[in-house]
Amino acid sequence: MAVLLLTSATGAPGVTTTALGLALTWPRHVLLADCDRDPAQAVQAGYLRGLEHGGRGLVSLAHLHRDGAALGPEVWRQTLPLTESSEPERRFLPGFTSAGSSRLFEHVWGAVGDALAGLDARGIDVVVDAGRIGVNGLPMGLLAAADAVVLCVRSTLRSLAAAQIHLATLGEQVRALPTTPPVALAVVGPGRPYSAAEISAQFAMPCWLEPAWDPRAAEVLSDGADEPRRFHEAGFMSRIRAEAKGLSERMARGRAHTAAVAGVAS
Repeated sequence: MAVLLLTSATGAPGVTTTALGLALTWPRHVLLADCDRDPAQAVQAGYLRGLEHGGRGLVSLAHLHRDGAALGPEVWRQTLPLTESSEPERRFLPGFTSAGSSRLFEHVWGAVGDALAGLDARGIDVVVDAGRIGVNGLPMGLLAAADAVVLCVRSTLRSLAAAQIHLATLGEQVRALPTTPPVALAVVGPGRPYSAAEISAQFAMPCWLEPAWDPRAAEVLSDGADEPRRFHEAGFMSRIRAEAKGLSERMARGRAHTAAVAGVAS
């Protein structure tokens, strides 16, 4: 597995919280990349409780790209630790620091995507928080690096209606790629009121993730709230850990199949 991209249609269905939860429970070395074009510094201000980025992040990568530097060797140096543990290592790539930064980044996305995909050679997987799809879709250079795309929705009619509108744009973009990555759903809080199975059938898409609806536990990730007792072993994180393991294995099988097909074709 290399690059997993998470996105949403509109509103706040839990992309950042889900992406962070996956990064904190991923079974291999992992990088969480904040590539949301509507900057909020949610991970730094929330889970990391105001940790200073020290000039590291996407903006620094843009400066390096402008100066002609290859981003592959640089991307890991632009990260912050998510946890103190190094087995596995969990790092965070800070996102944009001002509202207009992303508009100046269009020519950099391809190089960033290549750099993120290149981390696979070092045994590092990447979880990308891409934020909203937006009117013009996701950055193609970033989307091209994804081995899989997951659209986060809640199980409410409002969230699903918004997803239906923006899925057309995402579908067009994915079909335009040289290699088409699988696109799946993450249903945050299934059964409120619609089940993951109902939503999957409605959208004719598989559901790969079903994060539990637990606002108190989610606040630890979204806002840096104090961890309840046995937080990492309790239901919310235990479920995310199981889903992270399953997703990692699913994507590894997908990549192996793609490589095998490519080998036969050549």
